This record gives sequence, C-alpha cells and structure tokens, in this order.
Amino acid sequence: MISRHPGPWKVAFQDSNTAAVAFWRRVATEIAGDAWTEERRPVPNRPDVPPEVWISFTIA
Repeated sequence: MISRHPGPWKVAFQDSNTAAVAFWRRVATEIAGDAWTEERRPVPNRPDVPPEVWISFTIA
C-alpha cells in the first residue's frame, strides 16, 4: 500500500513510542534497504519535550 505513494517520505515519531520505532525502521529497510536516514530534531516551540526522531526514505 505504501508503494502507491512514490517519492520522498519523512516520518517523525518519539523514541519512547517503541512500536513506531520498530515499525518505521522496518518499513524503511524493506523499502529502501540501507538507503534511509534517521536523525533527531527538536520539536519546534516545545523545549520541554524530547527531540523527535525523523526517518527519511524514497519510494521509487
């Protein structure tokens, strides 16, 4: 189903959401192999919450 939406993807989630961490890492690997990135970014205007994890990959 995700393959119906080709192009670049950027998905954000919190490290504490272990289900999302496992799901998006698995999806990115299945789709892009090792050609995906992960970075942590501060939540805009929310210094009181932990940084978000952003996964980026491209669907051909």
